[in-house]
Amino acid sequence: MSFEAFHRAAISRKSRRSGLRRVAIAVLTTAVATVGIATTALAEPYLLGPEDKLKIRVYDWRASSSEVHEWAALTGEFVVGASGNVSLPLIGEVPAAGKSTGDLSVLIGEKLQASIGLSNRPDASVEVSTYRPFYILGMVTTPGQYPYKPGLTVLQAVSTAGGVLRVSDFGLLSFQRESLVNRGDLRTLAVERLGLLAREARLDAELQGSDTITFPKDLMSQADTPQVAQMMKEEQLLFEARKQALRSQEDAINQTKKLLGSEIESLKAKSQSLQRQLELAKEELDNVNGLVSKGLAVASRKLALDQNVSQFESNRLDIDLLILRAQQDISKAERDVVDLHNKRRNDILTEISDVRGKISVNAEKTTTTQGLVYNAEVQAPQAVVSQMGNLNSKLTFAIIRRVGDKTQTIEANEADPVYPGDVVRVERLGAAPNGQEIVPHSSASAQP
Repeated sequence: MSFEAFHRAAISRKSRRSGLRRVAIAVLTTAVATVGIATTALAEPYLLGPEDKLKIRVYDWRASSSEVHEWAALTGEFVVGASGNVSLPLIGEVPAAGKSTGDLSVLIGEKLQASIGLSNRPDASVEVSTYRPFYILGMVTTPGQYPYKPGLTVLQAVSTAGGVLRVSDFGLLSFQRESLVNRGDLRTLAVERLGLLAREARLDAELQGSDTITFPKDLMSQADTPQVAQMMKEEQLLFEARKQALRSQEDAINQTKKLLGSEIESLKAKSQSLQRQLELAKEELDNVNGLVSKGLAVASRKLALDQNVSQFESNRLDIDLLILRAQQDISKAERDVVDLHNKRRNDILTEISDVRGKISVNAEKTTTTQGLVYNAEVQAPQAVVSQMGNLNSKLTFAIIRRVGDKTQTIEANEADPVYPGDVVRVERLGAAPNGQEIVPHSSASAQP
């Protein structure tokens, strides 16, 4: 290759490297500019806090390959935890609360450099993708928690919560409707309680083995009421039906015992008859044995008599076994009666425990519903009148903001900024609640 060709090739390679370097610098400049735009969206640098969701990118320039290298493990969305730290791969916990995105970018680069042992500090880009929420309460239509948006003002926060609460929003008619519903629930609970008391009385009578049910005074005093009379009648019918069912089961078992007893008597009579036949057969066998010994009878006759005696003895043993089995069946039937009563008693005790538990729950629900009725008919309307006060009075705004380890209540105007984590309180003219210190309005624009 000639010197001129070599020189032109060298210049071409140098130009390409310069072009790549310019592209890399442009990418870095764009990324830094993006961070700058994000951090200057507010009038002053936004300070991070718990629940902020961050979009992080980390990269560095690799001179050896003339390219920008992105750290994939550190690229993505991360949330600032309740401790104020953000947990990152390769680095660990990085303090973020109270820092701007620019400060956190530098800190991430420094920690990565120290952790990996890099010669140069990598560059990091940090943006807030989702801000922590703000809260609003007081004289607004729908108080609660709402997502924060940069540049939010007090008036915009009130608008987000549905605007200022109006007289119609208190729903004085809804209190009447709520009262009617709760009073209906009270009547339902009262009927349920009477039904449970009737059931408890029936179960107590069954447990004691009584012939009749003794209903409590709460029921007897209303016995003329059709609904209560029907409850008592149904429990009485159920009481009689269950008692009859128990009696029928006992009668069936007793009938079985009676049949088994008759069977045993028959078997015993048969056993006595076999015993007499056996004795006669043995007597005849003794006579035949004497004749055989004298040569007056053949041995075959003796063999037949031996077989008859053995058969009688076997039959008597079979009858004795049948008698024993019948006696065992009688014992089992007696145990069945005991088990029947024990099971019935256990079932009754379980039902009583369940009924008494339901009575306790019913009492708790009744107390709660009575409180709701009182609230709907007395307390809530009084609170509405008290809170509304003079409808022509001016609205006041306050921002409850945490600054460091302290919480401040700051007087605010409609145009004052609201920051993530702030609590906006909207009220009619009046004193601050709970004795909180009111910070002059000039502090409302100061970010925590």
